[in-house]
Amino acid sequence: MKLTLTELANQSFENGEELASELTVMLNEHIADYGDDFVQDMSHISQAAIYDGNILVDQVIFLKDNLYRCDYSYDWVIGWTCSGTQEAGRVKEKVRFMVNDNGECEFKFLTLSA
Repeated sequence: MKLTLTELANQSFENGEELASELTVMLNEHIADYGDDFVQDMSHISQAAIYDGNILVDQVIFLKDNLYRCDYSYDWVIGWTCSGTQEAGRVKEKVRFMVNDNGECEFKFLTLSA
């Protein structure tokens, strides 16, 4: 998945820990628009678990060169209709991404094949 951060487009920036802090703020400003792309398979919780919003970038960590890791989290919920009860929780995920010179972030989500 690719996401262009207009704040970085046509700007001079240096990759590193300082940019990682700025990326945390920038991604939080945009992540609600891309939340569905960031939500992963929740079958490890339950087949009935669904995304319940409140997605947040917790931290961006500089790894090397133009490679970063995005730690993020979001809420899930299970509505047990038979008993009228509900379970809820928060998922923590990580994804690596690269930042190109034009401000484009390319996220590499882990995909499992059947």
